[in-house]
Amino acid sequence: MVQSIQQNWITIFGKADYSDGEIRHIPTPTELPTDPSSQVPIPYSLVRSNIDFEQGSITLEANIQEPEARCQIVLSCRPSAAVHAGLNVLGARYGLSVFRNGRWEPGEGAGFGSSLPVNKWVTLGLTVRGSKLELSFEGVTVFSTAQQIQRGPISLFLQSDHEVLVRKVFVETKRPECFVVMQFTEEYNALFSEVIRPTCEKFGYHVERADELYTSGMIIEDITRSINESSIIIADVTPNNPNVFYEVGYAHGIGKPTILLSDRKRDRLPFDISGFRTLFYDNTIGGKTAVEERLAKHLEAIKA
Repeated sequence: MVQSIQQNWITIFGKADYSDGEIRHIPTPTELPTDPSSQVPIPYSLVRSNIDFEQGSITLEANIQEPEARCQIVLSCRPSAAVHAGLNVLGARYGLSVFRNGRWEPGEGAGFGSSLPVNKWVTLGLTVRGSKLELSFEGVTVFSTAQQIQRGPISLFLQSDHEVLVRKVFVETKRPECFVVMQFTEEYNALFSEVIRPTCEKFGYHVERADELYTSGMIIEDITRSINESSIIIADVTPNNPNVFYEVGYAHGIGKPTILLSDRKRDRLPFDISGFRTLFYDNTIGGKTAVEERLAKHLEAIKA
């Protein structure tokens, strides 16, 4: 859905102005460092919006006055870090990096050696689908990467010795996806429809199962794409189903938050997944109520 609330932007650091729908970074004089060999810090501004974001797309128009200026969209990510995506990130004209524990982590980049247009309005876009992030410049996708975004306010990082202007910030949000992996039999269909789907929907997730995919592509491609574009995976590993184990392994391989379920009637889990936290349940009315409560606690922890 398109965010219909009134946008507000507050300066968290530096000096910036927001009026008439335009954000303006105002470079302020910086004191010279005491060490003559040190470089003079480049003034920057951090402005934060009242719009919470987790999944969807963000587009804006930016105008920089010199090619080294930074204009970056900042999102929260797990655990306790911030994703910076936009112009001039760690040497890349178009890049993404994560700032965690006071340090920059290497990310993705493109446009090395190229020049950014100055004194011209250009369009910057960021799309988040599950853990897949795509950055676009002037409508062209410059790179895609994986990162687990956490719900939080959208911010902008603007840095330059000159003004940086931003306007026409457009946000379209969508519900995060939960992809459910399980055997398609009556027993598990009841668990899905009576427990998993309604519990996840209470937490704002759109819930989908592989048998609900209606495309003309290969099934395995549809499933891996759905796993990539989902925020969490829930898998019932009670029966020895090779398809389920393959999909769980793929989800673990790309670092996707995964919740495992198993009926207590199963004696032991396969060695490769025995170390993962699993919600065991009794296939009774009371048992379903219990797993619903425990599943809700796991979803609360993921959302936190």
